[in-house]
Amino acid sequence: MSNEQIATAFPVEDHSAAVNGIDLHYRVAGDGPVLFLVPPGWGVGSHYLQRGFISLAERHKLIFVDTRASGRSSRPADPSQMRSIDMADDLEALRIHLGFSKVSVLGHSNSGAIALSYAERFPEHLDKLIVSGSQVLGLSASADTQRILQERATDPRFEAAVQAVSAFFGGQASPPKDDEALGAFIARVLPLYLYQPEKTLSLLQQQLAGPISSYAFNAQFAADAADRTDLTQALNQIAAKTLILVGRHDFICPVALSEHLHKRIPPSQLAIFEESGHFPWLEEPEKFFATLNDFLRRPA
Repeated sequence: MSNEQIATAFPVEDHSAAVNGIDLHYRVAGDGPVLFLVPPGWGVGSHYLQRGFISLAERHKLIFVDTRASGRSSRPADPSQMRSIDMADDLEALRIHLGFSKVSVLGHSNSGAIALSYAERFPEHLDKLIVSGSQVLGLSASADTQRILQERATDPRFEAAVQAVSAFFGGQASPPKDDEALGAFIARVLPLYLYQPEKTLSLLQQQLAGPISSYAFNAQFAADAADRTDLTQALNQIAAKTLILVGRHDFICPVALSEHLHKRIPPSQLAIFEESGHFPWLEEPEKFFATLNDFLRRPA
């Protein structure tokens, strides 16, 4: 089935749960073992995961979660409660609200850190863990990021994006002051997130199209920086079977982070996609979903 056929066969249902002082929006599709799909906490919302992963609804009950202050979820009263670990707590509160004894969790990019936090904090309620191009709070791969930026600095496909990212990382550019400014910044830097943007950029733009929250972008970054959470200390205590997915050319969450996760999480499998950046399900979809579906079909 194509994604369009699956979307027709498994219409989505929108819901909201009052948890941890916020209204947490989530969207449900399909039936079967429960899989929470979690977007990054910086304001992008879950719509791109809905477009990219709806095919999993053939065999799973998918719960697409809008993290706090993103998508259709509300903001906390205190911006210091915008930490990634607060968002992991929201997943546990949602599990309890829905009455599931166990769930599997899929996180991408920063939501990999949210998923890892969930795995460390609530191991008895986690069935399987999947992270793709994962951030790891407490671990940096900035040297690899800078190397990739330098390699791409004179490539016309990436040149403007490298300049924008370097200015932001270097403090020469101010944080986006509103949603429009954040959207413009994302549009400028997006080619860097792909290995071959000339092939896949338009598809990525289509998947990401939708509302974006500059409040979440700025508040989550500040809250995580102030909290200084270090997820590396308890990685070897993660007991759930874990699939770690990463693109070889991922500049923002380089391969070294995923290799560290694989080394530290005993029951883990690492899959590196040699012709992908930060979105391997778009650049190498057949390999990506074959790997993911094989992992999901195995007993926990």
